[in-house]
Amino acid sequence: MKRKRVTLDDIADRAYVSKSLVSKVLNNRPVRVSEEKRLEILNLANMMDYIPSGKILQNDSIPKLNKTIALFLPHLNTNFMMTLCDTITRKAYRNGYSVIVFNSIENTSLELKYIDLCYTLNVSGIIFDSYSNASNKKYLEKLEQNQIPFVFIDCYPTDTSYSFITSENKKAMKELTESLIRRGHKNILSFIQNKSTLTNVSMQRIAGYYEAMSQYNLRGTNEIIYPERDYRQQPIYSLLESSAEFSAFIIHTGDDIKHFFDLISYTKYAHRQNFEVAVFDDFDLSFTEYSSGTHKDICQKIVSIMAQRPKEIAERALDVLFGQIKQPDNFQHIQEFIDCDLIEINN
Repeated sequence: MKRKRVTLDDIADRAYVSKSLVSKVLNNRPVRVSEEKRLEILNLANMMDYIPSGKILQNDSIPKLNKTIALFLPHLNTNFMMTLCDTITRKAYRNGYSVIVFNSIENTSLELKYIDLCYTLNVSGIIFDSYSNASNKKYLEKLEQNQIPFVFIDCYPTDTSYSFITSENKKAMKELTESLIRRGHKNILSFIQNKSTLTNVSMQRIAGYYEAMSQYNLRGTNEIIYPERDYRQQPIYSLLESSAEFSAFIIHTGDDIKHFFDLISYTKYAHRQNFEVAVFDDFDLSFTEYSSGTHKDICQKIVSIMAQRPKEIAERALDVLFGQIKQPDNFQHIQEFIDCDLIEINN
């Protein structure tokens, strides 16, 4: 029996909201809705296998994109993501392929929608930076159902029977933590953004942090920051304003450095000089943001950066994908972890 197509009404009924609200959330349009309800709607659409009824998935006149690689990225906000994009585009072009880039804006339903679009367009293969471990099963089912060659890059699924190229996240975070310990720090607070907790990358980084702290018989503390909420209403703010004292902070992604700056500016640490910061990966900061008093002061407290190698990751991912495209029946899946580089800054 043919399965009934999931509609906006079906999702609205399950979420106890209007069809109009569901439509606006799924299409990322402006709407007044709590972050919790937004995530609930997105997760329901994902779990129910919602597929938009737009013409693009039904129009037989759409040209097929032969010798085209689809690149899925969760955002384009960082130097890491932009370098992945640039490297893959240039190398693909040298090998006779074009690249089409999909920015999922960290939306799992949008990622599933893009996979269907790739099947319709008959792309040659997909390089996929997965936003959420929780949705990997759905992605893998879709990709295998559509029989499109693919490789995961940066973030990867818990099922290691698929190809992926990523950084040595656990090892690198351990080294980054040790760089602070060598500077005499014992009370080091680890920061991670709420969305980042959905990926294997962050799980490995957290594990590396705790391994280093444990090795030196130090107590580790990891807290989550929620950028979309009032910082002063979050547990991490209460911790920073408590009697607990931290002499150093580790930021898990360069993308979170701005959130860290904003959060710290509300706390007792805003005017302190006796703390230092380590960041996993480089970050982008406009001159205006840097030159503002608080941001500039905190930037000068950064003493260690763990730099990933996005060019190497991108090139290897493309090599693996080309191998899968050329020999789909004899291809052996590959999992590679690329080293990172510790940069210690003498301020």
